Amino acid sequence: MWFVVLMLLLVLGITLRQATSGLFSAMIMTVLTVCCAAVALGTYEWAATNFVAEFWKREYAYPVALGAIFGVSLGVLRMLFDKLITRSCLLPVFVDRVGGGLFGFVTALTTVGVLAICLAMIPFGRSMLGFTRVPNFARVADGPSPADESAVGDSLWLAPDRFASGVAALCSAGIFSGKESFYLHDPDLIQSLAWVGSVPAEVSRYAEPGSISVEGADQPQFVYRMNPADERESRATTYEPIEPQSGHEFRMVQVRLMQGARDERKSLVFTARQLRLVGRLRDGGLLKQFHAIAIQQADMNDPINRHVKYVRDGSSDRPIIDDVFSPRDQRAPIEVVFSVPRGFTPDFVEYKRGARAPVSFEKSVRPSVPPPVTGTASGASGSTAPQPAPARPAPAAPVTQVADNQDAVQPTPDEAGSGRRSNRRSRRSRANIQRVATTGGQSLFGDQMPIELRAYRKLKNAELTRGKLTSGHLLGEVDQQSGGSNPPVTRFDVPADKRLLQLDTSFLQARSGFGRAISAAVGTVQNYFVTDSSGKRYKLAGEYATAVVNGKKLIEVQYFRSPVGSISGIGKFDRIKDSDLTGDYKLVMLFLVDPGVTITAFSTGGAATAAEDLTAQKLVAPE
Repeated sequence: MWFVVLMLLLVLGITLRQATSGLFSAMIMTVLTVCCAAVALGTYEWAATNFVAEFWKREYAYPVALGAIFGVSLGVLRMLFDKLITRSCLLPVFVDRVGGGLFGFVTALTTVGVLAICLAMIPFGRSMLGFTRVPNFARVADGPSPADESAVGDSLWLAPDRFASGVAALCSAGIFSGKESFYLHDPDLIQSLAWVGSVPAEVSRYAEPGSISVEGADQPQFVYRMNPADERESRATTYEPIEPQSGHEFRMVQVRLMQGARDERKSLVFTARQLRLVGRLRDGGLLKQFHAIAIQQADMNDPINRHVKYVRDGSSDRPIIDDVFSPRDQRAPIEVVFSVPRGFTPDFVEYKRGARAPVSFEKSVRPSVPPPVTGTASGASGSTAPQPAPARPAPAAPVTQVADNQDAVQPTPDEAGSGRRSNRRSRRSRANIQRVATTGGQSLFGDQMPIELRAYRKLKNAELTRGKLTSGHLLGEVDQQSGGSNPPVTRFDVPADKRLLQLDTSFLQARSGFGRAISAAVGTVQNYFVTDSSGKRYKLAGEYATAVVNGKKLIEVQYFRSPVGSISGIGKFDRIKDSDLTGDYKLVMLFLVDPGVTITAFSTGGAATAAEDLTAQKLVAPE
C-alpha cells in the first residue's frame, strides 16, 4: 500500500513541477522522456548481460542497466536542450499552465513507470512496502490456502509501469524498431517481472542468456491434483486427473538448466512461475505469455511420471506455482506443463530473466509406452472420473555409483542378485525434484545447545536470558568456546507450554555434491514444518549449523522463542555459505511443538513431493 501511495505522489509531484515550467519546456521534457524510456527498455537487457553482470552482482544487473541508461541519457539530453534553447515561447498563463500540466502528466507517468520497473527487478522479496504484484500460493502454516492461481494481486494507481512499457513497445515497433524488438521478448513486461520476482528473497531472478535448452515437448492429456496421505483415515496418497479447460490444451516442455542458470551460490533453485512460454495464437497475431502451471512430481516410489498442479489442502486446492524446487539430478532436464489456447504456436521458453530457448511443439520427447494405471479417481461430486491415460515416464537420470550416492537403494536380501535392485533405483532416478530429508535416529527433544557457547558474536538483536538464547542469532568458532569470556549460553529459552524438537536434516543427494544442492534448503527454509499425529502443523522456530569455513570450524545458531510471522525473520546464515556445508557439517532445524504430541511428518512445503514419514523415528514430545 505504501509503495502505491509513494508512486502516486511522485506522479503528482512531477506533473506539478512540469506545469510550472510552462508548456514549451514540458513538451520538450515529454519528448525526451519518451525517447529515453524507449531506448532504455529496448537496450537494458543487452547492457545488463554484457557489462553490468560481468562486473557486479548479477541479481542487480537489470535494474542498474535500465536506471543508468534512462537517467543518464535523459539528464544529458535535457542539459543540451537547455543550452541550445535559452528561452521559452510567450503564451497566455492559462495555456502555459494547463498545457504544461498535460505534457507533465505524460512525463510523470513515463518517469515513474521506469522507476517502478527498476524497483520491480530488485530482489526485495515477495512484498515491497506492502505492495504485492501477484498473490502468494505457497503454503503458510496455520494460514488459508487460495483456491485459484488465476487470482490477481495489487496494481499501481494510474498504472505508470504499464504506461512506460506500453510506450516502449509502441516505439520498438515504430521509429525505434530494430533487429531485436523489445515487444518480441516482453509482450507483458510487468506481468513477467511479477512472476519472476514473486519468490522468497533467497531465490535468484537472473539466469545467463543461453543457459537453458529445450530437450523436447509433449502433450499430456491430464495434469493432477495430489491428495496427500492421511494416517488418521488410513488413506494413501492419491492423484485426481484434471483435464484442460474449454478451448485450451496442456503442453509439456522439457527444459535443461545448464551451468549459466545457476545462481551466485552455484545452485539451481526456482519456482514454476519463473518459467514462461511466449508465442502467438495465430500467424501474425499478438504475442501472449503463460507461466508454468504444473511440474513433474517427485514421489520417489511411483513409477508413473505425473505432473502435479494442485495439492488438496483441506477443502481447497493449493496451486504449486510458488513452491520452491531444485532438480534432484542437476544433469537431467526438468518437466513443466503450460495451459495454452488451442492453436497456440510457441516462440521460446524463458527461465527467470535472460535465459531463453526456442521451442517447437512438433519436437516431441522420445515415444514410450507407459504401464497401465488401475483404479479410478473420484471427482468432487463423488462421481467417477474418466480413466486417465498415464503420463509418459521421464528419461532416466544418469546412473551414479552406489558408494557416492546416499540416495541409492540398498537391496534387501531377497533382491540381491535378482536384478530388482537396479529396477528400484531407476524408479527413484525418475524423481527430478530434490528435497530435504531427516537423519533417522539423530533428532531429539530438549533445550540444550549443541555446545556451550562462551566466545560468540551477537547478530539480529540477539537476546539472552540467564544463559538461554531467547531470540536472535549467535556466531562463533567451535575451537574458541572453551576459552571464551562471554557469558555462557547453554540452552534455548523454550516456553513452558512447548517442547523443542531438534530435527537433524540431510539431503537426498551424495554429500560430495551437497555444495551444489544445499541452497534448496536455504531458498525454501521458510516453508518447512512438521506435523503431529492429529494433523497439527508447527512451523520453523530456528536452526543451527556447524561447518568448516576458510579452515575454521564455525557454529551459527538462529532461534526465535516467539512467532515472527514469515520465517524470513530467520533467513540464511551470515558466515556459513552453501558451499561450506560439505564433508563434516551439521544442519539442525528447530520446532516448538506441544507437549506429548507425536511428530509423524516433515515437509518442505513443496507440493510436488509428499511429506517425509517420521513415524519410524518415534518422535514423542515429553509431557
